[in-house]
Amino acid sequence: MSPHKRIRQSKRPVRHAIQTITVITLCIVMFVAGWKFRDYAIHWSNRMHAAPSQYAVQHSNPAKQTEIKLNTTLSTETVDVFGGSMAHGWLDPHSDSYVRRAFSARSMSTDTNYKYVDHTIVGETPVMMQESGKFQLWLKKDRPQIVVLAWGLLNSIASKHKTTVTQFGDAIRDEIADALAVHAVVLIVTPPVVQASATVEHEKQEVFIKKLFSVADSFNNKNVVILDVYHQMEAYMQAHHQTYHMYYGNSWHPNQAGHELAGTLLENDLVLKFGLGPIRFRS
Repeated sequence: MSPHKRIRQSKRPVRHAIQTITVITLCIVMFVAGWKFRDYAIHWSNRMHAAPSQYAVQHSNPAKQTEIKLNTTLSTETVDVFGGSMAHGWLDPHSDSYVRRAFSARSMSTDTNYKYVDHTIVGETPVMMQESGKFQLWLKKDRPQIVVLAWGLLNSIASKHKTTVTQFGDAIRDEIADALAVHAVVLIVTPPVVQASATVEHEKQEVFIKKLFSVADSFNNKNVVILDVYHQMEAYMQAHHQTYHMYYGNSWHPNQAGHELAGTLLENDLVLKFGLGPIRFRS
């Protein structure tokens, strides 16, 4: 064998070793690079899911953002609310009554925005409002989808107004009929528990509530819905070993905690009666 051939044969194992090491090195580099790419992809995927709004501001065009906002436009329903000082929100720091709280919460949790129109008048009764003609005028002006009759009852019970149960029932009947005539859903909402209704005026208020319910039921109409906050709040307090003292604003009005509890009960009632959709008049 020639010297040159022996030299070539002696170099062959070295070449094979170098090639093998090179292949292994490349495999390791590709493996590490693959994991780094995976980590990079996961990092950006997490960023996009964790903070989509930030990513959208940096990388999407304004036209698409405007289009998304237009697609999430809420439907709107007008709510006319009638009652006295309790429904007006007296003794809540911001006059945020239990009725207002319930519809505000519903606007936040559903795809419907409720335009809350406050027609409550301090010291008013259903009889006084019917005699003044303001109820019909406001319905004609607002054309509401929902009418809330949230009379506190104590004004009607008070001797200075001299309202009989029959007069009270007649006024409520007229209000319901007027609201149905403009194709509004009528919500009959009883008031929160206060000192007077829990003590000295309890029996009289029960008589007025019974009349309120009987008039509402007499229409036999699915668009007339009773939401009995008073008795639910009474049951809640009994179940939790509470009295009206926790919710005392004065003898006729709840404090903020009372409005909050009554508002939550009313909000729950609305969900049970109407689900999370709009409150619609049923033909």
